[in-house]
Amino acid sequence: MSPGYFIHAQWKRRLYFKYTRHYEKRFLIRLAKVFALLLMLIMAHTGGMMVLEKMSFSDALWLSITTVTTVGYGDFSAATWQGRLVTTLLLYVFAISLLAQLAAEFFDYRLLIRERKVRGHWRWKDMKDHLLIINTPNDHTEIYLKRLLKQVRKTPLIEELPVQILTRKYDSGLPGSLSNLGAVHFSGVAENNENLKTVNVDTAKFIIIIARDPGDPTCDSLSFDVLDRIHEIGTKALIVAEVSQDNNRERIKKAGADVILRPIRAYPELLVRSLVAPGTEQVMENLFTHDSDHMVRIDLSFKNKIWSDIVCSFVTGDIGLPIAYVGDQGVNVNPLPGVACSGTAVIVLINECQQVSMEKAKKYLG
Repeated sequence: MSPGYFIHAQWKRRLYFKYTRHYEKRFLIRLAKVFALLLMLIMAHTGGMMVLEKMSFSDALWLSITTVTTVGYGDFSAATWQGRLVTTLLLYVFAISLLAQLAAEFFDYRLLIRERKVRGHWRWKDMKDHLLIINTPNDHTEIYLKRLLKQVRKTPLIEELPVQILTRKYDSGLPGSLSNLGAVHFSGVAENNENLKTVNVDTAKFIIIIARDPGDPTCDSLSFDVLDRIHEIGTKALIVAEVSQDNNRERIKKAGADVILRPIRAYPELLVRSLVAPGTEQVMENLFTHDSDHMVRIDLSFKNKIWSDIVCSFVTGDIGLPIAYVGDQGVNVNPLPGVACSGTAVIVLINECQQVSMEKAKKYLG
């Protein structure tokens, strides 16, 4: 996308917001004027009934309201020709028409609000303690966000949190698969302080900054810019940021990110784990590489060994930390301590400096 196109799009967006703000203000002013005029007609008719029909204030007001709303209970009515003329002119000719206009204006206003919410142009002023997702992946966006939100709704500590997404991806509205999971969005770019204020970064509980394109080296610079803007506004939220280049990790951390992880598009669940248990993301990332803590498979048959005994023996024997074993039913991850295990292999987490000793393993499993 060229810079010229981006500037033009932002200019059009500012014009749209400028128009809708004025349009909303005119809406409210017009509603207030119509309501005030209707109230004046009702009070004028009430006064006329008190003078011409010798009614009490409460009876005259009741007659005015039931007439203008076309309920017409018939318990009171104008008896004199003067009273009937006042009722015809003030209520039948003007007030009932104004009431219809007021109802039409109100429904139009409601439709305007609904459209702004759907299109991501509405500010949820009362939203707080929410999960804020800043930016969205450029590719397979809906699939990724759906998996991410489903995991959020399955995680007890955050399942009830409101979710708001700041993105320019859905100008016509969020897909039903996302809105059905309780998400709302604001349509705009994150590199804008007003947009960040609109999505209430200051009252968010968690913030996720997603790299739009992990293969683009400028993504980390954009994340740094967003973090700097959030720092200016202020927030107490736990901030998780995706970082494409490992050499930018320290820079992003100094900018305010509490949790840093690589963009893993196939596993958005890792983001959720990092929210509720910060630090687990580093453990998981280490497992993907061989030059840090990693897992190895020790192929040795064993039978009826208590899992806690296997773990203790391996740890004290400096063989590593058993994570799972391979049995007849497949891989059994983290079994209960007292379970008797039989299998053909043990999967062990070892430190980068450790060496697996098959002799020791045979001693403890044989």
